[in-house]
Amino acid sequence: MNSIPEQTLQRIHEICPDLIIRSVESNQEGLVNDVFIINKQLVFRFVKNETGVKALAAELKVLQALRPYISLQIPNPFFTSQNVIAYPLVGGATLSRDTLLELSAQVQQTVANQLGKFLWALHHVPVDASMPVTSAPVSYEAWVELWRSFEEKIYPMLMAHQVEWARRLFDLLMSDRRNFDHQSCLIHGDLGPYHILFDRQTNQINGIIDFGVSGIGDPAIDFGNLLQVYGESFVSRILKTYPKASALMKRARFYAQTVELQWALSGITSGDTFWFLAHLGGARDLKAPIQDQMGLP
Repeated sequence: MNSIPEQTLQRIHEICPDLIIRSVESNQEGLVNDVFIINKQLVFRFVKNETGVKALAAELKVLQALRPYISLQIPNPFFTSQNVIAYPLVGGATLSRDTLLELSAQVQQTVANQLGKFLWALHHVPVDASMPVTSAPVSYEAWVELWRSFEEKIYPMLMAHQVEWARRLFDLLMSDRRNFDHQSCLIHGDLGPYHILFDRQTNQINGIIDFGVSGIGDPAIDFGNLLQVYGESFVSRILKTYPKASALMKRARFYAQTVELQWALSGITSGDTFWFLAHLGGARDLKAPIQDQMGLP
């Protein structure tokens, strides 16, 4: 059993006075939350700082808005406060790329259909001005700022051919701010494999978790995350249940290729080496930028 700090344990018992703790799994290495899974049934998340407080408030608003429109499980809190959220564990294993590729073509299509339906519902949830904005970079101005940071802090660490790749990648989109025009909607913003929970018994996605980055943004961000993890061969299957996805692919491919640059920048600015390695094992299955220029889907 992993240990729980005494103050945290006391808080858990205040929330659930009759809870008998038989097992604990903990993750206290995150920048925003300390997470404790009790008895493989209940999740308690304690925010660490003011950033976490703001993120939790935004996440709760997103979860409330999304729940009526989707069939997949998402966190359903039974307790919330300014700095704590508790909910039943959403079961399932990380949907890694290796796990996905081990599945038959038919099951892969089932998974793609689930993701497509989830994203279509997510991106069409009715929203108003009170909905938070995603913390993922989506505007042209945000990308200009990131681009400058990459040039200053990342490029000096790269080999010449890597700098050439990065410059070509950014030149293709940054030359015209209209490339970032999009119809804003509610997005997840961080669809990593560890946030997509797969049931190995039923061969289906059981749930989606961690909406801490969610909010109003560019739907291509969600497809970019999936491209980076699973590759274009799989993501193209989603077109059957999200027919308008092809219009998002140009930006999605750009977002997918910048993920590792963003995480490297986080490692440099935070001093935490975890960020340099966080996205090892992603796919390299993307159409070439020249195809985007030619208008190919």
